Amino acid sequence: MTLSFETLREEDVVKPGKEAPRRRHRSLAPLLLLPALILFLGVFIIPLGGVFLESFGGRELTFKYYFEIFRDPVLVDVLISTLLLSLAVTAICVLLGYPVALLMLRSAGWLQRLIALLIILPLWTSLLVRTYSWMVILGRKGLVNETLLSLGLIDSPFSLLYNRFSVYVGMVHIMLPFMVLPLFAVMRRIDMNLMSAASSLGASKTRTFFAVFLPLSLPGVMAGSLLVFILSIGFFVTPALLGGLGDTTFVMLIERQVNRLFNWPLASAMSVSLLAATLVLVILYNRIISSTNSKLLGRIWVRVISFLGLIGGPVRSSNQTGLIGRLSNSDPGRPPREFPAISIVAWVVLAITIFPILILYPLAFSDAPYLRFPPPDYSTRWFENYLSRADWLRPTFISFQVAVVVMVLGTGIGTAAAVALVRGDFPFKKATLGLLLSPIIVPTIISAVALYYLFASYGLVGTRTGLVLAHLTLAVPFVIVVVSSSLERVDPALERAAWTLGATKFVTFRKITLPLIKPAVITASLFAFLASFDEVVMAIFLSGVQVKTLPKRMWEGIREEIDPTTAAVAAILVTLSLFAILIVQLLRRSGQAKGAAVHDELTN
Repeated sequence: MTLSFETLREEDVVKPGKEAPRRRHRSLAPLLLLPALILFLGVFIIPLGGVFLESFGGRELTFKYYFEIFRDPVLVDVLISTLLLSLAVTAICVLLGYPVALLMLRSAGWLQRLIALLIILPLWTSLLVRTYSWMVILGRKGLVNETLLSLGLIDSPFSLLYNRFSVYVGMVHIMLPFMVLPLFAVMRRIDMNLMSAASSLGASKTRTFFAVFLPLSLPGVMAGSLLVFILSIGFFVTPALLGGLGDTTFVMLIERQVNRLFNWPLASAMSVSLLAATLVLVILYNRIISSTNSKLLGRIWVRVISFLGLIGGPVRSSNQTGLIGRLSNSDPGRPPREFPAISIVAWVVLAITIFPILILYPLAFSDAPYLRFPPPDYSTRWFENYLSRADWLRPTFISFQVAVVVMVLGTGIGTAAAVALVRGDFPFKKATLGLLLSPIIVPTIISAVALYYLFASYGLVGTRTGLVLAHLTLAVPFVIVVVSSSLERVDPALERAAWTLGATKFVTFRKITLPLIKPAVITASLFAFLASFDEVVMAIFLSGVQVKTLPKRMWEGIREEIDPTTAAVAAILVTLSLFAILIVQLLRRSGQAKGAAVHDELTN
């Protein structure tokens, strides 16, 4: 149906004497936020508050559990080791991510989109799957050892797995996109005329880079470094699967205190300490970088989405940045193609980034009864094994059921909140936004411990309801960021024109705004689905014997048995992610065409 104001019905027109649309819209903003606020209050704030109180011994109100953290030499050593590990991973990500961001900046058109896709694809792929792929590559019968043995370079396999080396490799592979995207977001806003001016004044290429370009890109380095460091200190899955006994991290000790030792007060004190350290880092970052007008909360995820070109629709005519913020559409030019070694390093890094994901396909069709690469023969036996075993199929159905519910509820709650945050006018808007996006930076294991502590009192552990509520706190922030960034790109003049012609707020949103942001809403729903379907940390704490998700079943399969069926399941999950990216790209193109058509019709 053609979108035009002739299609508005008479009952949709504001009658004389009714309240002005703008004022009514403002009054509805808190109502649109109400579902999200109730959700986060009950499933995020209150559980964290319970953990905070438990860290003081409940009614005892004692600091002894905090003192115990620093009196126990084992806890102190693990804490220091975790911080050093996070610093090392951050430094490696800077060294490897900077050339990739530069290569992406120098590229254009399809090549830049290809590089962006290679960076983004791992973010759409299950964390558990990516970690599992490194177990295949670095194992005694893995790709590296088999290649070296076949070339005669070694006589016996190297011990590349279950040590600090494998932890570094796995964590850097997973954290690298979080370094590259903020770097590129800052680099593309640098005016390249400054470099041309430096060259015209006699500066060499090297001097121009280090004196002009590098200092201007430092906000991106700091943003990416802080994000990688925060995620690293709260990382659980990869160190737990790839590390050995001497590679225990602080969050692994928290999990051990909860699930094995049942020492809730100490686990709570450790969780609060980790959360406090995370918040201090964010505050310090905002203090240091505030002059660059580059805030951390929400913006990094906006860039993660925007680099894939997922957001379509008309761009607002104003040059002002919205509440969430968006990437600048200006093109200040690209740096000259110098330092060819940087491009070589960048392409090698990109190849290493994507290779562990692709290697799962031949392994999934292997005929070997154990993990071995290359496979001695090929068959579909592990797919058949997956489809014939109830202990795999039941978790799959449960994950699908939970993910669908999370997708529907999360999309509705997040979209309503995004409309209120972008178009509403009410006090404490920034504080509300920070609250709704806070699960992005809070280590997931802290949220999982808090929910386990709360849900155990209400019998929600091991239930679908508990999993849905937990996953909603992870999915809704993604929906808010995606929909908000798209909504900010819709020219408000189109909505004001509809109000002037007498359309109600509901009709304006349904017939004008919603068609323009529809691709983003569908994209957000896919994010919500994958955020639930692939989630493993919450599942480890909240799944039960009867209600077990697929990631939890894979976790058990990886840790407790050597079953190539896991490779078949991982290949299916990678295919699902590729399919989701394809859908998003098709939606982006159709959304851009539809958005341009609607914009032209309403403005003409």
